[in-house]
Amino acid sequence: MSKQFIRLYHNLFFDEIKQHTLEYGALSGMCSKCKEISVRLEAESCPKCGTPFKYIAFQNIREHLPKMARLLGERSGIQFVDYQDFKRIEGEQKARSILG
Repeated sequence: MSKQFIRLYHNLFFDEIKQHTLEYGALSGMCSKCKEISVRLEAESCPKCGTPFKYIAFQNIREHLPKMARLLGERSGIQFVDYQDFKRIEGEQKARSILG
């Protein structure tokens, strides 16, 4: 039997996730709490604000699938967040704060 990545849906507090997420693009990441850019994937916490990364949201998940297995081996507590879900909820919260 082989292990595979499969999406699971959890009902979680978005604010907690947002405070501890590394948003990762093609070459580098950004801390979703303080917006520090050029954060390395290997970083366990933000170099600017010191927030520990509990979650990683990859912009292009297929491109980073091989890295995910390696990361789980190195950091067993890390969880992966769907980037599109993350950005959609973030946008909804921003709209609510503006529109009331």
